[in-house]
Amino acid sequence: MLINVVQSDMKLGDKKENLRKAIEVIKKSRADLFLFPEVFTTGMNLEHAEEQAENLDGKTINRLEKQCRKKIIAGSLMEEHTGRIYNTFILLEDNQLRGFYRKIHLFRKENEYFTAGDKVEVIETKYGRMGLSICYDLRFPELYRKQRDKGAEISLICANFPRQRIEHWRTLLRARAIENQTYVVGCNRTGRDGINEYNGKSMVVDPWGEVLAEAGDGEQTLEVEVDPGEVERIRRKFPV
Repeated sequence: MLINVVQSDMKLGDKKENLRKAIEVIKKSRADLFLFPEVFTTGMNLEHAEEQAENLDGKTINRLEKQCRKKIIAGSLMEEHTGRIYNTFILLEDNQLRGFYRKIHLFRKENEYFTAGDKVEVIETKYGRMGLSICYDLRFPELYRKQRDKGAEISLICANFPRQRIEHWRTLLRARAIENQTYVVGCNRTGRDGINEYNGKSMVVDPWGEVLAEAGDGEQTLEVEVDPGEVERIRRKFPV
């Protein structure tokens, strides 16, 4: 499976431009899976969350569905559902929304605008079972153990992890892979949003904890080939 980890900057609140930019990347690549950062269509535009959130059959999802024939597109966006707003990880495959996860662990201030989710989600895809999580979730190892218990072979993490805590990000991605013997694919944003500065360091880690690829500070797309069968081989060789 060929993965594109799309480490990008976002224009705060400019959904049209951010979505155009994402679709341009998808159209130009032969990758099987595209992972974008947290709230990649809007940035963390919290004060305007109510007007920017959409439901899961809205225009943004409909546009992305048209781009994922024989591809997987993943990342989070602001979702409106029954009058509440969630930070929701979406996974689209073969022109449809295959599954979604509402962020359980909300960071400070985020919890003033979003409602926390309450379900661990592992989605069956043609390339294996994928666990979904978002940014601050990375600090809570029990979430990833529950993903493994539900059969996860690959953990996808989209984030807005700021520069001042980037070494935590780098360490925790490897830790989650080693603990659970899964591939861990983390996509972090870059740039600034008026609150924080972000410096990427997106990463793909194999089930043994080896870093297969790591991005630098700026906009960059990591292109990494992974073998989902490696998960079972490592678990058989070194059962934990």
